[in-house]
Amino acid sequence: MKVETYLINLDGSDERLKNASEILTAQNVKFERFPAVDGRGKPLEAFETYNDDKAKQVMGRSLLNGEIGCYLSHVGCIQKFLATDADYLVVLEDDMKLADDYKKSIDEILDFLQNNQTFEWNLINIGPKKKKICKTLKTFDRHELLQAYYFPIRTIGLVWSRKGAQEFIECGLEIFMPVDNFLQAWLSESSKGLSVWEPLVRPSGFESVIDVNRSNKKKNTLSFSVKKQIRTWKTRFIAMNNKLLNKNGSKI
Repeated sequence: MKVETYLINLDGSDERLKNASEILTAQNVKFERFPAVDGRGKPLEAFETYNDDKAKQVMGRSLLNGEIGCYLSHVGCIQKFLATDADYLVVLEDDMKLADDYKKSIDEILDFLQNNQTFEWNLINIGPKKKKICKTLKTFDRHELLQAYYFPIRTIGLVWSRKGAQEFIECGLEIFMPVDNFLQAWLSESSKGLSVWEPLVRPSGFESVIDVNRSNKKKNTLSFSVKKQIRTWKTRFIAMNNKLLNKNGSKI
């Protein structure tokens, strides 16, 4: 079993890189720095795969440059991973801290999934903010491996299967939602998302570039608020229905 770990880090974010490197090294985690795509200051039309009309239709607003850069950074990690012979990819954002048993738990979870391939999964969220609409598959000491019918929104720590990465490239290259929103909608629909609770990765407290940019924007429009509520409840309904029907149910 071969696992790649990529750390997304923006050029010039040296303090974040130093902090994240020390955290990973302390747990003997080998990783590669992946240079984040810097979308700041670019016109929206400069992003070839971004669909602004669709973003306004789905999200009720245009995406922020930082959101597009974040999406492209995750795409770049997946494309790099697929060019290797690795079985799994761990993607970490640099504003993170790890649980004390991160390395041990990741190894145990992936070893378990590698040896129990009766269940199809694309992605594990190892840094969820909350535990919602899910089912416990296996408990590892302090952490539960969950089938996440309602896939968690945060992308600070993700683990891709090779098949999941390939499926994402087939359907997820057009950008019209932030990457966390897209993953939630996609994986809640397919029930191919897993998560870990308690989280193995949490935010370290560094200020988000995207959130700083968002604070300088005008307040969200009524259209955005309405579309967000509709989108959220639609995804929750799909998740609850899939759990009730045991869609993609595990035989583990």
